[in-house]
Amino acid sequence: MIDILKKYQNIPLSLISGILIFLSFPKPNLYLFAWIALIPLLMVISNKSIAGSFFYGLFSGIVANASIIYWIYPLIKFNTNSSVQASLCLFLLSGYMALYVGVWASLLRAARTNRSVFRFSLFAAALWVSLEYLRTYLLTGFPWALLGYSQWKFLPIIQVAEYTGVYGVSFLLIWVNVGIYQFIKTRKWVSFYILICVFLAALVFGYSKLIINRYSSPPYISVAVIQANIDQYKKWDPAYEKQIIDTYNSLIARASEHKPDLVIWPETAVPGYLPSNALLYSWVNEIAKHTQTYHFVGSPYYNGGLNYYNSVILFNSEGEILGWHKKNHLVPFGEFIPFRKLLEPYFSILNTLGDFTRGDELNTFSVKSVIWGVTICSENFFGDIVRKTVLNGAEVLTNQTNDAWYFKTSAPMQHFLMNVFRAVENRRTIVVCGNTGVSGIVEPNGIISKIVPILTTTYFISRIEPNKKITFYTRWGDLFSKLCILITLIMLFSTFINRKLKLFKNKLAPSGTN
Repeated sequence: MIDILKKYQNIPLSLISGILIFLSFPKPNLYLFAWIALIPLLMVISNKSIAGSFFYGLFSGIVANASIIYWIYPLIKFNTNSSVQASLCLFLLSGYMALYVGVWASLLRAARTNRSVFRFSLFAAALWVSLEYLRTYLLTGFPWALLGYSQWKFLPIIQVAEYTGVYGVSFLLIWVNVGIYQFIKTRKWVSFYILICVFLAALVFGYSKLIINRYSSPPYISVAVIQANIDQYKKWDPAYEKQIIDTYNSLIARASEHKPDLVIWPETAVPGYLPSNALLYSWVNEIAKHTQTYHFVGSPYYNGGLNYYNSVILFNSEGEILGWHKKNHLVPFGEFIPFRKLLEPYFSILNTLGDFTRGDELNTFSVKSVIWGVTICSENFFGDIVRKTVLNGAEVLTNQTNDAWYFKTSAPMQHFLMNVFRAVENRRTIVVCGNTGVSGIVEPNGIISKIVPILTTTYFISRIEPNKKITFYTRWGDLFSKLCILITLIMLFSTFINRKLKLFKNKLAPSGTN
């Protein structure tokens, strides 16, 4: 009976790892599970072949990622009205994300000849970070649900992101998982001591950052954030244009009673193109003049040329356009269709606006002597985009988004929490403005000082404190991740050479000797 249980324990253990990773993310936000989530998978691959390790890693990854991004199903179903297409997209995307877990497990198994506790933990953590970094940028990039994001509520731990980005938190999680596993397996206290020292060092560093540092510098600025809660099916239907305009008029009128310095609108708030649509341009122009304040207006941008952009446009208190930010990173199958002619007959996912063109500048804007940087929706996925905006002078950041596509799922919160890491990495306050939410304020230390629930029609006023400090991450970017890639390559090469040398020595050994 025991032998039978051992034979069939691999699937349940791999399943447990996948479930624990899922439970670490919103929702249910049981983030401490991430510190032990991979131990069952490590137990499985310890006695499996490289191919077997890949399979069980892939299985764990599919379980975890399909559970985390389950919202892909209703998103695709809404756009295609096809359960088959929705199921296929969920399976393909979660399977793609799971490939990286499978590669991690197989390479970890391949390098297991290394008996050093420290070197094995280092290799496992560096390899995981290398693969996360690859997923961030390969094929336009999809860095959703990187393991480090699960710790957004563990404020002392995430302060290390000021130097390493979110990848440093992923590194710590893998280090602890592997360290606990090694201690359970070998009972060598050295692995436990190393684990504790690394973890405590990160905690002490984090608490010191939370207690000592202050990031604000005058002048302060008052902002109004508008969450209009426009249903996705209404946004581009001309029949609802008046209703949309009336909603914004009402919210902005109430918000302007507080006399904010700046009003922030969500992504693509205007139901048409600015400045080419004269009626809509006149509407926004009148609002700006009537409220006598600045407005960051999310709107599709078209000026009569060949290209269309997803943009945020700055209006001054006289209703004049002072500048715009055109989205630099577009979402495949959402804002543009790769291989359109081949795929469009099968995946009708585009909204009625069609393809956008990618912007190529990271503009900043001066509002009441404070320099603002703008990110639109998925641009906050990428630490490199945000840090370059800060290097261009931004003292405060906005993330304007439309997550109405995701309905009442965990996706808006999963998206929102990425701003926690962008705030810590650059020590900037981030004002998040979502059409249906989640909207809120993230402080430079990662504390969420204001949050508005999804699917509510509301506004809020907040006093924002700018910061001019340039962090290590802002200046040097993903240097830590690139160091992890270098460590990974060196250790893989070392393993390969050692194996070749061992084979060579065995061939030279006299017959009959050990």
